[in-house]
Amino acid sequence: MGTYVSICGWVDCCEDEQLRLLRGIAAAERAGERDYRGGWTFPTEQPMWGRVAFFAADGRAGYEDRVREVLERVAALPAVDQDDRVRGLFRVSHEVDGATEWRLRRGELLCVPAPPEYDYLDE
Repeated sequence: MGTYVSICGWVDCCEDEQLRLLRGIAAAERAGERDYRGGWTFPTEQPMWGRVAFFAADGRAGYEDRVREVLERVAALPAVDQDDRVRGLFRVSHEVDGATEWRLRRGELLCVPAPPEYDYLDE
């Protein structure tokens, strides 16, 4: 049957230009010849100063490697000024390997073990 992985999280952009670039990355992924395309959602109205995009998808194990590559490009989006980088948080739940947390911050994607207090999300 196979082993599956679930990925769910969000990216918070500091400026409209970062959100526009993120939309471009997501559109390029949808246009590709890959399985499991899409997964990105962009609210039509962004309240107040928030500029947020959401991602959620399930796929066969190994799919997370492709999503990680995309998120590394997102994390590296240009800063508005030296402190205004995109930031985000993703939970990656692998049926065999367990859960990890992916953190977008300071221009990088950090992959760390998921905190146990969120294990209920995998039940």
